[in-house]
Amino acid sequence: MTELTQEQRQIIEDALNSLPEVAKKGMYATMEGIQEQLDSGAQIIFYMTRGEDTINEYGKAFTYAITKMKLGEE
Repeated sequence: MTELTQEQRQIIEDALNSLPEVAKKGMYATMEGIQEQLDSGAQIIFYMTRGEDTINEYGKAFTYAITKMKLGEE
């Protein structure tokens, strides 16, 4: 099983903590999902993070992004 460095883990935890509760579901938005990716032997981990909020005709809109991290790199 591949493991994250402490710095990588902190980056991912910070990104996931930036998400509202309603978005914290699935493989890319939970630490359980990240662990599934690690357990599968993946060398690139994908995770969600909150993007820049915008204003549209309906009011404030939240944006999200999928980010990748290559294991073994900081």
